Parts: sequence; structure tokens; C-alpha cells
Amino acid sequence: MGPLVLAAVLALASVPPAAAQDARPVLAPEVAASGQGVELSWREFDALVLDRHGQTDVGRQALNHLLRAKLLDRLAAESKLSVSPAAVQKKWDELEREIVRSGQAPNLKEYLRQNRVGEARFREFLRLGIVQETLARAALGVAADRTVNGEQQEMWLDQIVKQRGTQFLPPPYAEGVAARCGDLEVRVGEFLEHLKQQLAADDVREDCFQALLARRARARLPELSDEGFARAVEVELERRRAATERDPGMQGAKFEQVLASQGLTLEILRRDPAIAIAALSELWVERTHGEDGLKRVYAEERAWFDARFGEARELRVLFLRGALYKSELNPRSFEDAEKELARLKAQIKVAADFERLAKVRSEDGGTRERGGLVGFVNPGDDAVPSELRTAVFSGPRNEAEHCIGPVRLASPSGAALVWVGALRPSPGWDEMRLRVHNELRRRFLEECLKQTDVVTYLDRE
Repeated sequence: MGPLVLAAVLALASVPPAAAQDARPVLAPEVAASGQGVELSWREFDALVLDRHGQTDVGRQALNHLLRAKLLDRLAAESKLSVSPAAVQKKWDELEREIVRSGQAPNLKEYLRQNRVGEARFREFLRLGIVQETLARAALGVAADRTVNGEQQEMWLDQIVKQRGTQFLPPPYAEGVAARCGDLEVRVGEFLEHLKQQLAADDVREDCFQALLARRARARLPELSDEGFARAVEVELERRRAATERDPGMQGAKFEQVLASQGLTLEILRRDPAIAIAALSELWVERTHGEDGLKRVYAEERAWFDARFGEARELRVLFLRGALYKSELNPRSFEDAEKELARLKAQIKVAADFERLAKVRSEDGGTRERGGLVGFVNPGDDAVPSELRTAVFSGPRNEAEHCIGPVRLASPSGAALVWVGALRPSPGWDEMRLRVHNELRRRFLEECLKQTDVVTYLDRE
């Protein structure tokens, strides 16, 4: 099997099948996605895919893959090499046996259907894989009874590509060409169709959701002029520029440099729905609440905001798995876990003791290497099991650092010791104002559109 076919198969393995959706509206053929009365046309979706993915690693790999496929087709014609349908079917049967053996699908046709790849397209890749192997064998003088491995085939094709010269053109693809190799061209339309096949279903759904959300959010501000919207976008871009350039992790890189490393430009970013979403939600909160409105929301919902963004304690955990009943999968009962934790607790006097034992004994992979460190946790932090939060925050507010537990947990199933560390006081209004502001933006966007409201072309396949 040639590397070109292997690349196609590996690409399939990274694309999850479209999830089944019940009772969803049926999309018109000319529509790529819809939600809450707004639609995304194929033209709009295609432009978004090129903007977001065309210059990324996925996009570059897809373009290179397509260019090499076209080159192999040209080389076959120049060599007068014809691959018979029987030879393609033989490769098909070999792959099908692998798919069935792996249990991924009952047959290759079903596997391709699940992964949104047409049979004719895949058979073409099989044919080109045979072309690559046959021509590489002849060029390298490898006997018919010996294997031409994938690395050899790729080295041979790399030489041909280098000899003929390759050019990958940047957007906006003024000539309608995405890449050239000699006199061979990959047109933008060809590249786009191939690229869409390589995108993960989750990425497709997120792209469609954000495009529709931006449109719904714009509709909530009918008085906003095009000029006002453009100004809001520029404000958002400047905010991101400032955040990027003051980030020490960027090591002094300019905003445009960071964008270029991601295959983006300022012009592409100006068109991106994520920027529009951020700019519009910011405007909506400013216009509907203002400074007094933010203070009023905080006063009315103070308990909710304080539970999530107010006072916090730094926590470490030492977790042992346990279950109600022992089994092969659960060799330790809750009682066993609690007895062992009680024994360990007797060895803990200070935070350093807890950290040392957590690194050795904790069965929570996410915190073990950090000595059980979870970080600062609020009473309303849903990312932390409720049993732990209840145990931690039921004590006196200013209690000194101490160890509590064992605390039995339902999910994950087991028990834990908890080191209750430093107290971080509630932030001042300047920081809490940002929390209130961001929460109002989140609520606004959720009112505009939920992801569950969106139907994409994947749902009709």
C-alpha cells in the first residue's frame, strides 16, 4: 500500500463520524448549516473553512497530499501506466480485511460512510497508491519479489517534486490557484473540497456554530451600523494585540508574528466570527447594563458570584480508588480505601508531608505529579467534586491550614484526603466587575444561540 493511501486512511482515523441526531430540521441542499432561523450558505461556509484552516498544519498537509496525488496521476500518464480495476479491488479487499479484523466496521464501505468519504474518491486514492509503488519500484530498480517500503516511495516522490519545482500560494489566491508543481495546478476549489474531507466533525460543527452565533448576536443590535461594528472589531483586535504582546510566554513576539505562525493574518481575523462574537457581546453588555447595571447585577446575585469567584482555598488531594463492592475491576472497597487513607493521615503534620505522600500514593493522575495540587478552589467550583467542596468549606472561614478526610467520593469512585491550604480573599470590585461582565456576555450569547440548536450538513449524511 503506497504512502498516499496510508495518509488517506490515517486521515480517516482522525475524523469522528457524524453523531446521529433525532428529529432535526432538514437542511436545504444549498445550506451548510442553520439554527434559530439563520442559515449559513455553502459559499459562506467554504470561505470560513479557507480562512480558518487553509494555512494551518491540517490545511497544508491536505494541499500537499492533493498536489502529490495530481503529480502521481501525471506521472502515470507520462509513463503510460494503467492500473486495472482488478488491481484496485485487490487493494480494497486487503484494506477491508484490516478494517473488519480491527472491529471498526463490518466492511470498508460502512467505514467510509461513517467517515464521510465517498467510495469513488477512495478507490482513486487506492489507484494512485499503486501508481506510486509501481513507479518507485521501477525508478529504484527494486525487484518484483522485494518490498518497496513507504519511506523509499516518499523519497522517490520527493525527488520528482523537487525536480519539477513546487509553489504553495498564499491567500487570497488571486489567480484561483492554491499550489503548483511544474505546470501542474491545484485549483482552490479542488483544495477546498479535499480540505473539508480532512476536517474533524467537531471542528466543522464549531465553525458553523460560531458563524451562526455571530449572525444572531448582530441581529440583537439592530441599531448598530456597519461602521460601528467595524470599530468594535478593531477594538477587540487591539485588546487581543495588547494581551498577546504583554504575555511573557510570547517572548516579545509581535501580534502579527503570532498570527502568521498560526496561518492567520489581520485581514482573516477581521472576518472571523469569533472576533465578531467577542466584539458584539462586549457592546451588548455596555449598552444594556453600563457601570451601574453591573453593580446592580452583582448586588442581586452576590451569593452566586461569590461562590464561584470570591473567597477560595488552595487544595491538595490524595486520592485512592474504591467501590461499594470488590471485583476484578475494583479490587479495593470504600472501607479499604478509607482505612488506608486514615493510616496515611497519621503521617501528615505539614503541607510538605502531604505533598510527599501524594506524589507516591495518590491514584489521581491529574494531580499526582504536582504533589496532589488542585489549586485555588471556590465553594461553587463545579470542576471539583461536591463532596470535597462541602467538606472543605463547612469549616470556619479563617481556619489554619490542615488535613481533612477521608472523604468518600461518588465520581471518581473512591476516597480522598484533602490538604486545605492558604485562604485567598475575595477580589476587589475591579476584578469582580470583570467576572460579572464576562458572565453577562456568556448569558447573552447563550440566549442568542445554543450549540444544540445548530444543524449542519453532517446531520443529513
